[in-house]
Amino acid sequence: MLLLAATCTVLAATHTGCGSQQAYIRRLTVTRQCQGCTLERANLSNVVLSGANMRGSKLRNADLKSANLFSADLKGADLKGADLKGADLRGAILAGADLKGADLKGADLSGADLKGADLTDADLGYADLSDAHLLNALFIGTKLQGTNLVSSQLEGVIGLLTEKNPPKNTN
Repeated sequence: MLLLAATCTVLAATHTGCGSQQAYIRRLTVTRQCQGCTLERANLSNVVLSGANMRGSKLRNADLKSANLFSADLKGADLKGADLKGADLRGAILAGADLKGADLKGADLSGADLKGADLTDADLGYADLSDAHLLNALFIGTKLQGTNLVSSQLEGVIGLLTEKNPPKNTN
């Protein structure tokens, strides 16, 4: 039994198998450094990770409800299906992040860098994207009811429709 526990400890330290996700979470919460970590389906709700470096991390279907990610670096992160309802992402770097199907209802993304981010089928209902950088971001099928886009940089955005420019009926 002791040998098994020691083996898991060694494996966790090298981030493969036996609780590696717990090791990543521990490292992230203590050092705010976890570049390229695999945290799929991790429960990080209400966690304070302001200024954290999570570049290129895999956070698919992670629970980040009400997490404090103020000025966090999530450049190129995989956040497909992540629950970010009410998260504080002010000034966060999400350039090139994959947010397909993510739930960002009520999230604060003011001043965030979302250049080239994929927000396909994401829910941004009542989110604050004021002053956000959205250059070349994908908004195909994105829900935007009540979203604040005041002073956002929208150049090159793909799929963003406004009521003034509804899709044309091709029937």
